[in-house]
This record gives sequence, C-alpha cells and structure tokens, in this order.
Amino acid sequence: MLFFAGLGLRGRLMAALIPSLVCILLAAGLCNYSVSSHYINVALERFVRLQNLAVAHEVERFLELAREDLLFAAHGRQTESSMRQFLAGKVGSGGIRYLDFSYIAPSGNGHICFVRHHDRIERLDSKRLMRVVPNPLLLLNDNPQLEFGQVWASPVMEVEYPLSETGVENAVTRQQVIRFVTPYHMEGQAHAGVLMLSVCATDLRDILTLYNSEDSPLWAFPRSSELRYDYMIDPDGWMLFQSAVDGFGKDSVPRHSKPGGLSTYLARSGYEGTLGRPGLRNAFRPNSGHEDYWRMLENVREGESGLLHIRDSVSGSGVDDFFFAYAPVWFNGGAGNTKVLYGGLVRVDRSILPIVAGYQYLDVMLVVTVLAIMVMALLIYWLGRKLTSPIRRLSDQLNSLREVDNLEEVDIPYGGRDIDELKNSVNALVRRISRQMEEIREKDEAILNVNLREPADLSREQGLLDEARLNVLPDIIGTGTRMAELRNDVLKAAGVDVDVLVTGETGTGKQLVAEAIHGQSRRHAGPFISINCGALDENLLLDALFGHVKGAFTEARGDRNGAFLEAGGGTLFLDEIQSASPRVQQSLLRALSIRKIKPLGSDVEIPVDVRIIAATNVDLSEMIEEGTFREDLYYRLKVVSINSPALRDHPENIPLLALHYLRQAEQLTGRSHLELSRGAVRKLSGYSWPGNIRELVNSITRAVVMAETDVIEAEEIRLEGAVQDIPASLSLEPRAEEGDAECVEATAPRERGASVEREFSLNPRQQQAWEIISKRGGISRSEYQDIVGGDLSPRTANYDLNEFVSKGLLVKVGKGPATRYVVAEE
Repeated sequence: MLFFAGLGLRGRLMAALIPSLVCILLAAGLCNYSVSSHYINVALERFVRLQNLAVAHEVERFLELAREDLLFAAHGRQTESSMRQFLAGKVGSGGIRYLDFSYIAPSGNGHICFVRHHDRIERLDSKRLMRVVPNPLLLLNDNPQLEFGQVWASPVMEVEYPLSETGVENAVTRQQVIRFVTPYHMEGQAHAGVLMLSVCATDLRDILTLYNSEDSPLWAFPRSSELRYDYMIDPDGWMLFQSAVDGFGKDSVPRHSKPGGLSTYLARSGYEGTLGRPGLRNAFRPNSGHEDYWRMLENVREGESGLLHIRDSVSGSGVDDFFFAYAPVWFNGGAGNTKVLYGGLVRVDRSILPIVAGYQYLDVMLVVTVLAIMVMALLIYWLGRKLTSPIRRLSDQLNSLREVDNLEEVDIPYGGRDIDELKNSVNALVRRISRQMEEIREKDEAILNVNLREPADLSREQGLLDEARLNVLPDIIGTGTRMAELRNDVLKAAGVDVDVLVTGETGTGKQLVAEAIHGQSRRHAGPFISINCGALDENLLLDALFGHVKGAFTEARGDRNGAFLEAGGGTLFLDEIQSASPRVQQSLLRALSIRKIKPLGSDVEIPVDVRIIAATNVDLSEMIEEGTFREDLYYRLKVVSINSPALRDHPENIPLLALHYLRQAEQLTGRSHLELSRGAVRKLSGYSWPGNIRELVNSITRAVVMAETDVIEAEEIRLEGAVQDIPASLSLEPRAEEGDAECVEATAPRERGASVEREFSLNPRQQQAWEIISKRGGISRSEYQDIVGGDLSPRTANYDLNEFVSKGLLVKVGKGPATRYVVAEE
C-alpha cells in the first residue's frame, strides 16, 4: 500500500494492468505457434512464386523493349549518323545499353555496323565486319521468311568482335549476346536487308541479380542469409545463366556492381549432364534422370508456371527442403502479336525460416511482450492525460497569461467542482489586474498625448539650416550619405560643360538640381531656361524649343526665338523629356549632335551655345526596349547622370526639411514663430511620402494655413496615404531617464488586440466620438459637433472626420449638406 501511495494516477494504472497483460500474451502465444508454423510455409511458397513471376515478367519486358526499339528504328530513315545517334542516345537517356546496331545490306556492300566498346562507339568497316563470329551476314540466309514488322530474337550466343585496343593488334572481344533482327529497306538498295540490335546477355542476368538483391523492387523486408538464386533456361532444357551471388549463402550482388560473365555453377549443382553447347560454353543441360527438372521443362513448354517443394539431403547447404519455382518467358516477335516461347525462368530458394521460427519463437514472444507493454504504457499514459486534462488545460491557460496588458479569462469546458472553483478564483484575479492595467494604460496615453502636443526640439535642425545657407549649394538641404553624394555629383557636373540627365521620382527636386548645376558652372552668368516637355503638344513644343520665322504658319506674324536661342551662353532645362514625341526626339538629337538649330519655316541653320540638362521620372531604358524613346538620344543626353533620391530613401532629413519649408510657409502666409509638435514630427517621419519633397511642401503649407495655434499638431498635418508605422530611430518621444517613472511607458509599442483609438493614434476628442460613431454605423458633420459637445467649429469637425477617412475608419458618402461618414467595413 505504501508503494501505491507514492504513485500517481498513471503509475497505479501501470502497476495493475501490465502483469495481467503479460500472462495473457504468453497464453495466446502458445496457441498461435501451432497455427503460425503452417502458414509460414504457405507464405514462403507464395512469395517465392511471386518473385519468380515478377522476374519472368521483367525479362519479358526487357525483350519487348528491345523489340520496340528495333521496330521504331526500322520505321524511320536510317543513316550512318542516325544509327550512331540512336546507339549513343539510348545510353545517354538511361535506356538499354545496346552492344551493337547494324544494317546488313542484301548486296555485298553498303553494310553499316556500330559497336559500343567501353565508353566509345566504334564503326566496323567491311573488313572487320567479316571477322565478326558468328558473322551477321548469315542473318540474310537464316531469316528469309521474316516479314516487315516481325522481329526474330536469337538464342544466347557468344560473339567475337574485332575491336581495337591500345597497343594490341587484331584484338578480339568476346561477348554473350542476344541478337534482334527485322527486315529493313535502306534507301538506295534494290532489295530489303535487315536491321540488327544486340544486347549483352549479362543485362538479362543483371535483372535476375537485381531482384535477388537489396535493390530489388520487391524488397519489402530483410532476407536471411540462406542460398537463393535464379537461372534462365531455353526450350531445349539448357541452363543458360544464373543470377550473380557473392559467395555461397550470402546476399546477392546488387545490379550496380557489374559482375563478370555468365555462369551456371549454382544452377547445375546436384545435377549430372552436359556442360557447354555450341556458341555458349557455360551452358548446362541435365541428363534425363532428373525427372523433376524435365517435368518442370515440359510444363514451361506448355506455358505453365508452378512451384515444387523438393527434399534434397545431399546438397550440403544445410537445408533439406527447398522451393523450386518456374515460369515461361515469352517473346512477341510476330506482326500479329504472335508470342513464341523464348525460354523459362527458375528460382531456387533454400529458406531456413520454418526451422529458425521454432528456435526463435521465444525471442519473438519476448519482443511482442515488450511491445505490448509499451503499447499498454502509452494507452495508460493517454488515459491519464484524458483524466487529468482539465487540470492541464487550466495550467496551460495560466502559463499563457504572460502579457499583463493582454490578459483574458481562462475557460475550460468541464473539470468538476474543484476545478471550477479554482477557475473562478483565477478569473477574478485576471479581472482585477485587467482593470488596473487599463487605468495605467489610460494614464500612459494621457501622458503620451501631452508629450506629443508639446513643441519638438528642432534646435539641431535649425543649426543645420543655418550652416546650409553658408554652403556652396544652399538650396540642396539634407545630411547623410545620399545627400552628400548628390552634392558631390552636382559639383562634378558643374565643373564640366557637358549635357546632364537628371533622374528621379516626381517631386524629388530635379529642377532644383539643374539650377544648382547651372549656378555652379561657368555658365552661371548666362540664362537658365526651363521647358516642360510634358506640358506642350508636339507642334507647340517644337516652336518653344526652336522658334519660328514670320509666316512659318498662319499665326506666325513675326519672328520668335526658341528656348535654344534664349538660353544662349547658359543652360536649357528640359523637364519630363520622356514625354517628347518621336519627331521632337529626332529634332533634339540633331540639335545636340551638330549644336545648330533650324527655326520653323527657316532654311538657315543657326549655331547655338547652350548646355542641356534633361530630367525624367521614368526609366528611359525600359522605354528604349518598348521602342518609345530613341536610344541614341538617351546616350547623347546621358553624358553625366545624376539621380535625385526619393524622400523615403533619406528619412533622417524629414525633420530638417519640414523645418525649412515651415519657415518658407511662414513667409508665404505672413505668420511667424510657428513650431511643430512632437506628434507632428512623428507623423511626418512615419509617412512614406509618395509625392516626395513636393508633397511635403504642400502638407507643411496646408498645416500652416490651418493651424489654430503657434504649435502645429499632428491632426493638422493632412497626408494623402494611410498612417505608417514610425521607425523607432525617428521617434521624438522624451526618453525615460533612470528614476523618471512618468515617461517609462510613453513610447510603448502597439500590441495585438489594442483598441482602435491606440491603433490609429486618435486624439481624445476623436476617441470620445469614435465609440458613438462605431455603434451608430455613421454620422454627419452636425451630429459629430453635437456628440463632441462644446463650441466645436465646423472646420475642426470636418478636419476630424476627414482624419477618420484618411485612416480608413470612415467612408465619405454623398456631397454637400447630404454628406455622411459611414463606418468602413473591415
């Protein structure tokens, strides 16, 4: 009892059930043994026969593939080149590695014979072809009855090939082969000859070896080490070759090991008979005294397969009983799918499984018992988990409550009275913590809103602006690598008098770059003329560029100097050059090439002294590929190329640029001493600025106009796109110093499940209104003024509602007095 008292629920179940299970297994094992020994033999017989039929089928399939390849070649036009390619292609594609491919002409010449020797394909000339034994020329006489579409397969024979070897003259290579022959009419021959394909008999032997090895497609379980082998016989009873084995009683050699020549030493063991037949020295035929063998051969000749259980006490293998399975091998050589018996396949399996089964039964029972104990232990473990699952689920849910600002009450579907009481206590604690965390969050948000409404410290940016006015390029404002590279490129381009191509997105200040180049060049005293190629149609653009003479067209009442002449001695800036038509591009190319122009209506070419700076906001190389921009004009303009970076590529300069354009907007609107709040700088820094500098200027100018106080708040910054997350490196929140408790949570990141107010940075007035708007589903401007309360002006109400729209919370519907703002679908 003390032992059980120290165990848990799972341990008690194991101690009670496992001993009973062991007793039941032992009793059942004794009953099963008498039945299993019988069915072991039945299973072995079925497996041996299945193995024998599978190998026979694979041999038939090999012969059929050879026949199909020969007929495929016979249906095509064969030449020396195609025959060589056929032989090489079969090897390269993983097909049958044919030994030779030959055409035997009906006349004395025109023979073609290719032989694969090692890793090369060698052609035999007529002289060496005559030395092949047996000679393939005899095939014309041996097969006169073959019709087109029929294939004859020779028996396994030994063939001598006169193949060249390094340093050896008159070398001869011997191979055991099977020849496949079919009639073929070669172009240029009056009568039909024959096509011949030869395969190595070792390839068939390797099929037998493969199915008797660990690489066998039928290898479903490890084999024991007793002797097993297959051998091939012909219809006359000759044993042709056997599967390769690695010594006596070991696993068969796998196919990839490439064993040597053909042999029958295992197949003929225990038999007396004749060794060697003409053309195959290793063939063997038992004498007539071996009745089982010749009875098997008679069944094969009749197309039957079967299995014999033979007792042999003199083999010396240690196994008196063995299985002897056989199956016929057919070859479809006729045009009408007529099958002929090519031979037979025999499998000998000296399995010791029935003997080993008796001795190893106790071991098997031990293994079964251990496995059963393990299964029972797993079952008990599973039952224990099911019984204790309410406690585990409650524990898991408690462990998951790691984020104190995202606590949820625990819930389990069942568990009993004790678990329910514990659950209720935990949930009461969760509710108290959640209320306290919500109070802390509201205080933090209040602190954050106050901090964000205070003026941002832009003293560093103001110092950088003061320094920029003293620089060589005061109009290019910004710090960092990108801006330094831009200034460097501008000064380099200004130092040489060549044409320049300025690239960059819309609104990045490409004209500002062009003016800076002009201002620092030797042409700075000359005029700077700017032409927007996208603002004029083709005729107006040509007139604006090259001018015209009086009478050039109906409205031409006097001469007009074009931009090329007006910019003489200075710089001509061509903005949106990609918009120029092909005619304009051609005219520009000519003017840039010879530095002369011809005004419209004039036949006189006028020299011009002008520097061209072109700008584009698209990839001109893509337009060249599309055929919409001239490649020669592109390279004429791109002597020097400068890229004006997008604002999102140097976001560290956003506060500096915002301050710069704030001062410009003050001059434009007549206001002064304006400042940006921390929230406004944070909002500006977190935006992607698809419109670049131009969009930034417009946003700052609009905010200056709409600002109600001297500090521009975040809600007074109108942005076209959605609000973006603000990089931590650009946050201007006050940093919490050690001991400064009020600022610790001022910059807390947004958590999953946070409220809409926190997710979209709504101000307190918007937060108060959003709870009512979300319940109503929509609101008008006047209703918004009523629910907010106080003397809220219509302009401020419209601004708040448009903020909701820009952040994707509301959708504006209708126009004028009928305008409503509907809650957007998720």
